Parts: sequence; structure tokens; C-alpha cells
Amino acid sequence: MNLLRRAKNRVLRVIALPLLFCWLITCAIAVSASKSPGRSPISQTQSAGKQDLVRVDVIKGCYNLTLSPWQPNLNLGEDAVFISPPRRVQLLAEHGTRLWETAGFIVRPAPGIQPSIHSSSYWVPTGRRSIKIVWTTGFSGLQMKLRLDPRGLRGEARSFWDFPRTSQTSDVVADRVDCQDKVELSDAQPKPAEITTFHTECHKDETQPRIVAGVGWGIVHIGADSKDVDDFLGHGELAKRYSASYFKNYSEMGVQVLFESSTVRAVYFYNAQRGDENFSNFCGTTDKNIDWQSSVEDVKKAYGKPEAEFSGIDTGGPWERIVFAGIDFRFENGRMVRMGVPGS
Repeated sequence: MNLLRRAKNRVLRVIALPLLFCWLITCAIAVSASKSPGRSPISQTQSAGKQDLVRVDVIKGCYNLTLSPWQPNLNLGEDAVFISPPRRVQLLAEHGTRLWETAGFIVRPAPGIQPSIHSSSYWVPTGRRSIKIVWTTGFSGLQMKLRLDPRGLRGEARSFWDFPRTSQTSDVVADRVDCQDKVELSDAQPKPAEITTFHTECHKDETQPRIVAGVGWGIVHIGADSKDVDDFLGHGELAKRYSASYFKNYSEMGVQVLFESSTVRAVYFYNAQRGDENFSNFCGTTDKNIDWQSSVEDVKKAYGKPEAEFSGIDTGGPWERIVFAGIDFRFENGRMVRMGVPGS
């Protein structure tokens, strides 16, 4: 009986030991893979949901950064350098290899621009049309959360500190520029916490789509689907609704869209029209080179005889609206403040 028991135990050991060995090897491989230095946080993120992240080749390039006044105003004095990025930056498609830059792709001052005080700067994709940029000394700095728009990137910056201090925020406009563009000496010098406003003067950009009468503006055209418009302009704010029709304001772009059953019915472009000052100035022109500096005479010369003309005087002064086939223009005190396609 004892001989039978000993034989049975010997068989169990022969079977169990290889199984235990295999289990230990499997655990060791799993732990090693989880700690492998070859996989950075950004590569793990991309492999997990690559289809949900903006492509690197869409983002890479140079951008002029414009920040609105930081809020609340803390009068940081010399500490303002910690929340002051370079005025023009280059977002690279290369993974960082040093310090905190290993968390993403490299950000550098654009050619000809002096660097900021930060020891590390990097960017990471965070969504289908969004990214995050970080500048840090290892202790203090700023982070930007930005979303793609037709001119570049827009969003918000937030400061962070390694000691108790109120975090500040600032609106950010990042206009895409050619990395080889010449930089004026005054532009090359970093200016801490530069104060600007969103209602800045527009500059012409030949790479942008043009407003076309009866059609629209690039992707934002009559008959376009609301999802495509949101992907292009960002998620707008619902304004007015009339049964199946509704307006959405893309205020940061200076654009308002009228949808009917999720299809574009009309598009409006703003330039500080009375009562609509919440819209940023739309930066763009028509395919007939009409922009906000154009006069009534310029418009008529470009589009011919109007189909209709309206005018009046309200509390803000005289106004005039000129209607052509597929487009109209509104003037206040002699200044163009709105374009509409098809207009109404």
C-alpha cells in the first residue's frame, strides 16, 4: 500500500513541476514586457487606439503662438518666464529621447526663435482632432490643450507650479506658418505673458479655401453633413432652433451655420457685427477677392448688379445689406460686418 502511495506522489511531481515552471516563465515575460523601456507612454497610447488619434503628419510643422491675457492676473513679475513659450514653435514628428520629452513628440522653437526657459517641451495626440503641448522645467510650466481648425490650432493654456499658487488660463491661437518664413527681429525675442486679444486683424492666406457664392467655404458648403462641419470647425454651440432647422455658432472661427435636418442650409461669416461681438473675426476672402476691407463699391464691381438692396438706421448707426445670387454682404457705418451664403 505504501509503495502504491509513493508511486502516485512521484507521478504527480513529474506532472506538476513542468507546469509550475511554465507558469513562472509566463509571468516573467509578462512583467518584463510591462516594464520594457522601449515602449514610451505615447507609443502605448497610439497602439491602443491609433484610429482615434490625429495623425502626426497632419500636426507637424511651424506655428505662431498668440496668447490672450492670463486669467486671473497674478502679476507674476520675473516668474512670467515660466509660462511664456516661444512665439513661434516647430512641432516635430520625432519621439523625445531625453527627460520628460520621452512622453511624446518633440517641440522646438522655430528656426530663428530664441528658446524659452523650459528644459523639456513635447506634444501628444489626444483625440481625432486634438493635441496637448507641454513646456516644463521639471517643476513649473504650462500645458496647452488645442484642437485643429482650418488655420492651425486653437484652445486653452493652463499654468502649473510645484508649490501652492493659483493656476492661470489663457486662450491660445496657433496659426500655421512656413518654417522657412523670415522672422523679424522683434518677433524673435520671447515676450513673457504677451497680451493680445482674439479680435485681431486678419491676414490673407492663399492656402485657405475661399467663400464661393451659392456654395460655401470649403468643407462648410451648402448640403454638407453636420458631422463633417463639426470635424472641420470643432463642435459648435447650439444657438436657435426652429422645428427641423437650427443654428450653430462656431464663435472662435467667426462662423455661424444654419442646419436643416443635419444638412447645411446657409453659412454666415462675421466681423464684429453689432450684437454678435462674441464671434471672433472670420479670416478669409471670397473667390472674387472680397474681404472685410472691401467697400460697397468694391462688392458691386466684383459681383455686378445686386438682386436686392436694403438699408436703415438703428441705435448703432446706418446699415446696408446687398444681396447677390448665392451671397449677401452687410455693412454697418460703411464697414463690412457679415457675409452670408446663400444669405437671407
